[in-house]
Amino acid sequence: MKAKISKIILWPKRVGEPPRVIAFKMAGVEVITGQSQTGKSSLISIVDYCLGGDKCTIPVGEIRDAVEWFGIVLRFPKSEMLVARRNPGLQSATNEMYLEESPTLKLRDELESNSNSTAVVNRLNQIAGLPTLPLADTDESSFGGRPSFRDTAAFQFQPQHIVANPHTLFFKADTFEHQEKLKYFFPFVLGAIDGQTLEVRRQLRSAEAELKIKREQLEERRTRSNVWLQDFRAFYSQARESGLLHNSPDPATDWNVETFVRYLKPVPGILKQQGMPKVERGATQRMTKEIAALRKEEESITQGIADRRRKLTKVEQLRSSTDSYSQALSVQSGRLEPLHWFSERVAKNHTCPVCGTDSESANGEIQRLAGLAKRVEGSIGTIENVNEVLDKEATLLGEQLRKLEDDLAGLRGHLEELESRSEDLKAQRQTIREIYTFGGRLEEALRNYHAADRGSALVEAIAKLEHKIIQLRTRVDQNAINRKQEAALDAISKTIRHYTEILGVEHFERSARIDIKNLMLVIEGPHGRRDHLWEIGSGANHMGYHIATLLALHEHFLGVGHNPVPQFLIVDQPSQAFFPEGWPPRSAQDKKGKLTEQPMPSDDIARVNRIFRALSEASVRTKNRLQIIVIDHADEITWQGVANVSVAQRWRGGDALIPRHWLARSA
Repeated sequence: MKAKISKIILWPKRVGEPPRVIAFKMAGVEVITGQSQTGKSSLISIVDYCLGGDKCTIPVGEIRDAVEWFGIVLRFPKSEMLVARRNPGLQSATNEMYLEESPTLKLRDELESNSNSTAVVNRLNQIAGLPTLPLADTDESSFGGRPSFRDTAAFQFQPQHIVANPHTLFFKADTFEHQEKLKYFFPFVLGAIDGQTLEVRRQLRSAEAELKIKREQLEERRTRSNVWLQDFRAFYSQARESGLLHNSPDPATDWNVETFVRYLKPVPGILKQQGMPKVERGATQRMTKEIAALRKEEESITQGIADRRRKLTKVEQLRSSTDSYSQALSVQSGRLEPLHWFSERVAKNHTCPVCGTDSESANGEIQRLAGLAKRVEGSIGTIENVNEVLDKEATLLGEQLRKLEDDLAGLRGHLEELESRSEDLKAQRQTIREIYTFGGRLEEALRNYHAADRGSALVEAIAKLEHKIIQLRTRVDQNAINRKQEAALDAISKTIRHYTEILGVEHFERSARIDIKNLMLVIEGPHGRRDHLWEIGSGANHMGYHIATLLALHEHFLGVGHNPVPQFLIVDQPSQAFFPEGWPPRSAQDKKGKLTEQPMPSDDIARVNRIFRALSEASVRTKNRLQIIVIDHADEITWQGVANVSVAQRWRGGDALIPRHWLARSA
């Protein structure tokens, strides 16, 4: 995202005072230097708050007492954007914001809310070209949702408590929520995945969901087909009984739904054309014959059920017996277990341990018992094999029983229908109304059957979806994504080494690599050991690795075709590892705080000078596309001789972020 910070602006609470404007050249390394308690460190909080931060971390006190609106101007290649947010007062944050975009902005003395934080972040999402699709491959994670411009803050700021922190490498990565979001965001900003990949993932998830639904529908239709079979079988019997199917064959057991439908399809038309049919001679006899055949089939199925139940009972009894026998053998095996040890001792010494006499028969008896123990152990293994066979047999018998019981239920239902019709025949209660009612029911059933999708279209649709899913999966090959990510991390690791050498980090020659899973830097140690940043000593080393990592990441971002990360980096107090109590060092001040002629600690100044050399190097390597803002106590002596470094603001001798007269008027 080609965006830099052109200005930071503060609007006072009291009307009549012009806004406080901090302007940047947006080239090279720009430094805001000053004494402690001048408001320097609050600048990161101000920028983050204006860019839609959830909470206002601007310190309470003079700044919040004097300022009504906080704002920044973002410079894009062809336009500018003013983003301002009202002072939250006693709240943790306010949703009142001001948003203005123009090729050239004119500074306003007063602001009125015209937007909110959600709208501002959404607009920045659009400008950054962030996709609206989730980053997670599945919907299981709430942290892998659509990326947000807010996620880029991890790479924009290195505040004072982060820049030399051995346990946290990225801004706001010290909270669980931001950690999890950043883990999903990292492959995207590294260029391992892009918007097109996310769209293919969406299509894949959609196709997989549709495939699941269609498979369920197909299974439902196949289940419904069995219902159709029972219905049309009953219709067939009733049509024959009613004389509507002349010379029709007896239904065979292998008839399917289509066979019954083929015979029944002409019946409604025949009924309409010929009127009330006569009862076919012999219909009752055929009905009785069919009932007798079904009764015989019922008896056969009943016998099959009884036979399998007997077998299943015997298998269960045998299983119980083998379990008991196995337990007994296990007890015997346990009792005979000491014989192995005892036989070894007797084999070496034939002297009786009780009476002290030599005896060959004792050894023979022990060997016999040892052989018995081995046979017992072998029997236990045999019993286990038998139990496995019995379990398989019991499972098979159970499946057969369920199948036979289902067949018996269907057959008995058909029998009840036939016997009912047989009684109707015997009673000669066949009426015109019943016949025509039957004809109407049959016609409706045939119409529904032909209108219903019985699965052929679904089978074709399922085949197409399966083919589509295979093609989509090749386009989102996770292995290919992993290879891209590893290649990016390899390149970043080489760049980190370049900057750590300039920064003078100890053992800079050791490879340092970003561990995305833990959001930490891992340094290659001696003898193949991998050390985390917190295992590396010295605050100077921690600071060096932080700066080197952020500079290397921004170099990589600038090389990615389209990257949502803005082109600026703000670093606060990088010199703290060398001047923890501020600048100038105490040894160079007199009691009144004035500079003295005492010598500066040249070694520490030289080491801070390395920081600015590294930052200047980044400015050169990125051809000024990366805006670098440094906030520090240290003054010009620490970057003396370094090119591309300039002072944006110097707050000493009473100068500060908040003008003194603002505080006087707001009192």
